[in-house]
Amino acid sequence: MIKKYLFTICTILLCLTILSSCSVHKRSYVQSNEEFVVEVERASSRGGLAEIALQGLFIGADYLAEKTAKSLTTSYSQSLSINDYYTNDGGEVYKEYKEIVIKKYATVEESEKEKELLTEIEKDISALPQSRGSNAAFSMKNVMRAATTADQKDELLSFEARIAIESDPENPGVSRLSFNDLRVLFSRTKVYEDEDLNAQLSISIEGHWRSVDHTPMHAILIEQEYDLRDLKYGVENQIENPIVSPWYYDIPFTAENEDFENYGVVQINVQLREYEGGKSKYINKLPSILSDNKDSVIKQGSATIQKVLGN
Repeated sequence: MIKKYLFTICTILLCLTILSSCSVHKRSYVQSNEEFVVEVERASSRGGLAEIALQGLFIGADYLAEKTAKSLTTSYSQSLSINDYYTNDGGEVYKEYKEIVIKKYATVEESEKEKELLTEIEKDISALPQSRGSNAAFSMKNVMRAATTADQKDELLSFEARIAIESDPENPGVSRLSFNDLRVLFSRTKVYEDEDLNAQLSISIEGHWRSVDHTPMHAILIEQEYDLRDLKYGVENQIENPIVSPWYYDIPFTAENEDFENYGVVQINVQLREYEGGKSKYINKLPSILSDNKDSVIKQGSATIQKVLGN
């Protein structure tokens, strides 16, 4: 009995030793205050710059009962509405916006950790191939977001995804999404060195408009869920080939309508869940709350995920 008891204690101590000695990826588990930002970018050919439609503090989720695994997953949620989706330019109708931009900014708590990250990111940027494309256009200007008040700290970009809204050349009322860019510079989510960071990115676009007899109309125009596996930390674009959705019908417009900027509302719901690879030899338990509640979350926006989390 005593031998069995001693064996159990030794086994527990061995497990605790392994857990305590696990090596965490140096760009993961960064202690910081995060901000989850969703932007819509105007078409550059029309002379517009990126317009921030909404930004808000992240929704952190303690999904697991075990304290050792809580840090292995983090979820974020935001929605935005656009009421000037179409523009009439001398009889030519086009979409005002060309791209959905999803970002995470972090105010790193420890100054030494911030310096370490900046050094690593600068090395990444200097190693980028000197060629055309999104990698060549990425620089430290994209990484730093300066503080706006004296009591604030500068923020660092930790995550960026760019999804273009492409229009059919002959009909601006028909669209598709093209996932073109993805970068993960570092994460608040803990990732052990024997694993990679994974993510699920879900986008739902809803339309609200009035029919010809002014009846209010509503429809979910498209839903897309991107299952992103084995992500690497760095500034290089991880989308080798654009991930293109099927064509879908946008909110309708009529040629007779002259007031396009007030015609219809488009609502974009974004959900992001980051998690450790799930096959770590140290901890092998990860949640699937987002997928389990996909229908309600993606249709009702951020309010639903807060309800699921009990916040």
